[in-house]
Amino acid sequence: MIQSFKDKLKKKQEAYEAKQQVLAEQAEQARIAEEWKLFDEEQKKISEKNNQILIEEESRQHAEYLQWKHEQKMLQEQLEQMPLQKVNSGIGMGHSSTWKLTWKSFSEHPDIIDLPMSEKIRLFKLAERQQIDKLNYYTSYLTAVGSGKNYWEDGVVDKEDVEEYELTSITEDTVWTNSVDLNSPITIEAGVTLTVQGILTANALITNHGTIRVIGLIIENISVNNLGAGQIIVG
Repeated sequence: MIQSFKDKLKKKQEAYEAKQQVLAEQAEQARIAEEWKLFDEEQKKISEKNNQILIEEESRQHAEYLQWKHEQKMLQEQLEQMPLQKVNSGIGMGHSSTWKLTWKSFSEHPDIIDLPMSEKIRLFKLAERQQIDKLNYYTSYLTAVGSGKNYWEDGVVDKEDVEEYELTSITEDTVWTNSVDLNSPITIEAGVTLTVQGILTANALITNHGTIRVIGLIIENISVNNLGAGQIIVG
């Protein structure tokens, strides 16, 4: 059967449209692949930047430790010469500040200081997790490194933590050694100090009769309710 000109034209049009659809899908796949490539490259740059900051911070603190060790040697020599003299020996290698990344040192780093606050916070929390992973490597000789079993070390205190550890209230002095997002209501009892070494993000009500000391930054998405002698100290 001889096809009409109209039918031939229709088939050509359908073939053209099908080809254009294939080309469009290929172009979209190439675009997505390029976006993922750029994303991976950006994440690599962020990781490298954070690693460099951690290396610089560790180097600085290690230099402080070597200085402290030298001072301890001199003090020991003095003790041997004056056995009755009492000397304050300062902090040792196991002290928690030996390898502690701080918000102040991180946020004032030349590569970080001019970034928007939200980006500083995001990168600090990322660097903090990288540091925790790295510090676990030194557990054999740094006694300050935790076992990784404390409820706050995943960076979140939520309803499950409150139920498991009966944390409706904090009744004794407590130190959260890293940034924490608080997602469940909690009460700080009178005379008790909660210390947060990093960023405290309040996403749930904190009823504070005691002292909240934040060595870093506090973000009150829900305002802290200070009652009685309750106070917040930042810095």
